[in-house]
Amino acid sequence: MKLLDRIKKLTTLRFFLLFLVLTIVVAVAMGYINSQILTLSGGLPVLDIRPGYTFPEVEHLFTVLGEHGRRLYTMLQVLDLVFPLVYGMSVTMALTGVITRVLPEGHPLETAVFIPILGMIFDYLENITIATLIASYPNLSPLAVSIASIFTQLKWSCIILALALLVILAILALGRKK
Repeated sequence: MKLLDRIKKLTTLRFFLLFLVLTIVVAVAMGYINSQILTLSGGLPVLDIRPGYTFPEVEHLFTVLGEHGRRLYTMLQVLDLVFPLVYGMSVTMALTGVITRVLPEGHPLETAVFIPILGMIFDYLENITIATLIASYPNLSPLAVSIASIFTQLKWSCIILALALLVILAILALGRKK
């Protein structure tokens, strides 16, 4: 059985709602820790939610956070082991559900369901590099910062593209019901 067929088989309302609820729960927990980090950093956002970052920005953030803030960021990274999976599956299932309703079987756009999965992969690569950066502070590697920033940019590109497709296809699906 092809991976796309497995994804279609897993795409049920029950699984979608389960992953959606888990996404919300993990996001709330991450938001709580993130608010503490924002307070410690004077409003500087964590790297994961930025569109990209430079070596001086990372160095400044980690310095301003101090040891306690970097420990909090590490706790956030632990929760971020679960988050890509739950949001990625939620978006994948939503996209799969809409695609199967709007497009005929075998349409080339069916492969778009892999975009959020690709985003999950980039998110995990981002998390690994950011965790490495936190652990190596103050001996940050400019190359590691650049790689982490590229993974962050690729993650956000996939997420934005997947959500844009989801919205467009959902509008098409609603238009067909009328």
